[in-house]
Amino acid sequence: MSLKFEIIGLMSGSSLDGLDVAFCEFSRNENSEWSGKIIDAQTFKFPSGLETALRNLPKSTALDLVETDQTFIQFSAICTIKLCQKVGRKPMAIASHGHTIFHNPGKGYTTQIGNGGLLAGITDLAVISDFRTLDVGLGGQGAPLVPGAEKFLFLNYDACLNLGGIANVSFPRHAPFLGFDIAPCNQLLNQAANWIGLEYDEGGKIASSGHLIPDLLKELNEANYYKKNSPKSLGNEDVANFWKPIVDKWKSQPENVMHTLTLHIADQISKSVLAIQPKGKLLTTGGGAFHSFLIEEIKKATSENWKIEVPESQMVSFKEAYCFAFLGLKRLLNETNCFAEVTGAKYDSSLGAVYNGNRLDFNIFRC
Repeated sequence: MSLKFEIIGLMSGSSLDGLDVAFCEFSRNENSEWSGKIIDAQTFKFPSGLETALRNLPKSTALDLVETDQTFIQFSAICTIKLCQKVGRKPMAIASHGHTIFHNPGKGYTTQIGNGGLLAGITDLAVISDFRTLDVGLGGQGAPLVPGAEKFLFLNYDACLNLGGIANVSFPRHAPFLGFDIAPCNQLLNQAANWIGLEYDEGGKIASSGHLIPDLLKELNEANYYKKNSPKSLGNEDVANFWKPIVDKWKSQPENVMHTLTLHIADQISKSVLAIQPKGKLLTTGGGAFHSFLIEEIKKATSENWKIEVPESQMVSFKEAYCFAFLGLKRLLNETNCFAEVTGAKYDSSLGAVYNGNRLDFNIFRC
């Protein structure tokens, strides 16, 4: 006998390219082994006013934060309802990552907007949100969290690489279990693309046409973050305070900046992966997986030791939303979804605040 669970995952990352909504199904067999699939998924582009507010929120007022939170939740609810209508049924719950505004676990705080109570009330569904604060309270990094799902859903891979706004990696089969942020990724690549009026460099075509800027590469590689051992994580403010000012100095050479950033990111990924394991199979997802030049440079940097696998496009685009749906499910089952080996917390935990739990219909767990 196996149990099946349907749950929606919401993900908004630091690239600010929209809200990913994934309607997911997970199954657990009699041996307690998990499998899953994405039934349907869609990225809903933020309205320009909301995108601007999210981008400026770290330097806005407390009132701006509350009002933007409310607007973000209204948008999240509308997107969720639209996908449910498309699929033709409702899930048991929504698992929402929210949107990270501040992340500084070293000082004991992290802030994600995305009020779970409001979302639960509007959609009339159970909602799991606020995934990071408990781990930070336990002395952990509160990130990365996706490894807590990869440990169960991607055991056929030696490592899982996400090329989002920030590149991160996990090693599902490694003992001890490891996962950490590697380096800024799409945040910086998109910043350079914005200089020439583009949202992003499609396929990495512009980056591949550029040339290396040795002085820029040297300065990027001097980041103290790269000298730290895991567990470790990066916040948007880390990228804004250190990396972005360095890149801005070369604004007159956008194609060369993109080229240099690509080489830098690939090199940091290679160093991080090879330091943990000499060879294996690497699942690669996130927006950066569509950057052909970056993928080729990662292959070069890891030589033939690692087989780089990019899955079908739906999983590339929605893997994080899919994983957060699973993290929410594990929270509803009161099972561990965050591991101290990854975050550095005092102990493993089941992260997430549950709202409207009385609306859960356990009869929709089909067997």
